[in-house]
Amino acid sequence: MADDGRRSLINDFEDDAEVLFLEHLDLLSQLEAQLRAVHHTMRSIERLRGESRRVGPELVNGERETILMELAKEVDALDSQIGVEQHCCREMQTTIVDMQTRVKALKRLAARQSEAGKPSDEQAS
Repeated sequence: MADDGRRSLINDFEDDAEVLFLEHLDLLSQLEAQLRAVHHTMRSIERLRGESRRVGPELVNGERETILMELAKEVDALDSQIGVEQHCCREMQTTIVDMQTRVKALKRLAARQSEAGKPSDEQAS
């Protein structure tokens, strides 16, 4: 019976370790998504900074209005992209909290396993 309990603890520990490993893979994919989102945002910002987008005094009112409308579209797209970045960050935070919970469970299982492996006072007598 003691062997069954020990085997159960080991299985629980291994299962939690497997889930923790998968959560790390999930976090890695979320980090990659975040990097892609940041890169996309940086490209959008760079387009806003480019010379072709600058409004100068030499433009006529129609040209100025057209360029300002295009800039407004770019800013809207940038705002949307920043929202994607924020969503990625929230997902990463959720995954990290789940991982912390899993690590605490692993610590408890390890402690139980350690206790199960020690001879009790009754066994020593």
